[in-house]
Order: sequence, then structure tokens, then C-alpha cells
Amino acid sequence: MSRLTNHNSYGRSPCDLNQLRFAAKSVGILALLTGLIYLRVVGLDSISAIRTGQWGQNSVILFFLMVVATLGLLCAWRLEALGGTIALVSGVGVGILTYLTFEENRLFTTFAYSSPFLVAGGLSLACWWRSRN
Repeated sequence: MSRLTNHNSYGRSPCDLNQLRFAAKSVGILALLTGLIYLRVVGLDSISAIRTGQWGQNSVILFFLMVVATLGLLCAWRLEALGGTIALVSGVGVGILTYLTFEENRLFTTFAYSSPFLVAGGLSLACWWRSRN
């Protein structure tokens, strides 16, 4: 006879949620570091555009969206639903804006700039979704 184990109502063990949360936190750290590097690069570009008189509205908006996405990743450490939603929505905004702004290698640039926020935000939302009762 086979032995059945008694898991929660969805057939998932609490260990699965801990592993998902560990993955979300690990990816969140990497996305946070990537976001800080991107903030430096885009911030310097925004400052130089403002100083030269070429008002770079796209670079300033991109900088603002990256600040919001990075703050969303920080928020996701304590409030998974709120931080994940902020990071995910800001990541979509970053992706759309980079696709419209950059001329060469659009798809790669869009993927590179938005994927850290999208993946980390999505994992945070998945943790929240699985932990709710």
C-alpha cells in the first residue's frame, strides 16, 4: 500500500513557499543591485542632458520610473503584494519607455532594463499569492 502525506489544501508543503520566498529574495537582491547601477547610468545621462540644455524628458522619466521600481523592490521585502505590484508596474513602464526611446537593439535594451524589475516583482507577487489564506 502506498502512503499518502497530508499537505495543505492545495497539495503544497510549507517548504515550497519557503523556497519560493528564498528565490524571490535572492532575485530581489540581484535586481536591486542592477537597479542601482541603472540609476547611476540613467541619472548621469539625465544630468548631462539637463546641463547641455537638451531637455531629455525621456531620460528623466526613465530615471523616475527606475527610482520607483527600486523603491518597490525595497518595499517587497516587508510588503510582498505592494512592493511586487510597484516593481512590476514600474518595470512595464521602464520597458515601454526604453523601447520607444532607444534606436538600436530595442528588444535587447528593453529586456535588459525591465527584466530585473519584472522578474523580482512577479516573484514577490507569487509569494504573496501563495501565502494568503
